[in-house]
This record gives sequence, structure tokens and C-alpha cells, in this order.
Amino acid sequence: MTTPDVTTPTGFADLGVPERIDKGLASAGFAAPFAIQTEAIPVAMAGEDVCGRARTGSGKTLAFGVPMMARIDAPAAAGKPHGLVLVPTRELALQVSEVLGPIGKACGVRVLAVYGGADRHKQVTQIDKGAEIIVATPLRL
Repeated sequence: MTTPDVTTPTGFADLGVPERIDKGLASAGFAAPFAIQTEAIPVAMAGEDVCGRARTGSGKTLAFGVPMMARIDAPAAAGKPHGLVLVPTRELALQVSEVLGPIGKACGVRVLAVYGGADRHKQVTQIDKGAEIIVATPLRL
């Protein structure tokens, strides 16, 4: 009995990630996908819903963030973001935006964290300037 060859992805491009996002990932120091990313990214890139669970530090943010960035093909109009990440706490909003922000910057996707405890007017002004992805807490949203 022979076993079929199973190719393990060695990079994000192997998962179908567009070159501009792959370059952004590389510039942010992400070279190879983790298990949750290997499983979730191709499914999400195909437009399917994904429900995943993994430990802290396992790469969940990129598992949903990379496909979201890949679907953005034009700058957001002022006050009209393309994507929303809803998180329960200010700390998580900052964490998610700190992971996605540098990748987005490298590929032309602006990521903005919006949360309570910060100047609301400043955040509204930033949204009005245009951001493709908003990472927000429920009350500030």
C-alpha cells in the first residue's frame, strides 16, 4: 500500500495568499504559517466561513486577518471601511491592530484600532480619513 504525497505548505504563498500580502507578511517577519493558519487561510480565501480554536500565540490573528486583507482590492472611502474585527477588550484591539498593522502598511491596507478610553473625536477623525480595516470594541463601535 502506498501513501499519497502530502505537501506541507512552506510559506503563505502556498496557501493561496496574494503576492502583495505575502510580501507584507515577510516584511513583518512572518515566513511560515502555523497550523491554524494552514487550515483556516485557504478556506477563508475561498470565501467560506471559518470557526477555529487554538491556543494563545498560535497565529489566530493572521488566520482571519490575511484573508480579510487579501479581499481588499481598493482603498476605503472616507468613513467606509472594508472590514471589521470585533474584539471584547481594548487590550485585544491593540494587540490585533499591532499584528495586522505592519502587514497592512506594507501592502497598502490601513488598520485602525477603535476602543474606549481613547479620544473618541480623534478616532472618528482617523476613520473619516479612511481605513480599510477597523478593529473595535463593542461599546466604541
